[in-house]
Amino acid sequence: MERVVIKRVDSQGRIIIPKEWRDKFNTDEFILVLKDDRIELYPRVSNLTKLIDSINVEELPSDWHELKRKVYRL
Repeated sequence: MERVVIKRVDSQGRIIIPKEWRDKFNTDEFILVLKDDRIELYPRVSNLTKLIDSINVEELPSDWHELKRKVYRL
């Protein structure tokens, strides 16, 4: 489900990320990406075990670089 909120920048230039959103990713580090006319925000996941079974792959390729490409495409 997609949620949209509007946040104002405070006097120190900060934008607050809602607590329930931060809790969902269990991290206090986020990656900000500037793309043309928008900013994208991604949680920095340091514990990769949270990603187990998060992506379905029909079969594992013998080439791990190919697996990496498939994962990034998803």
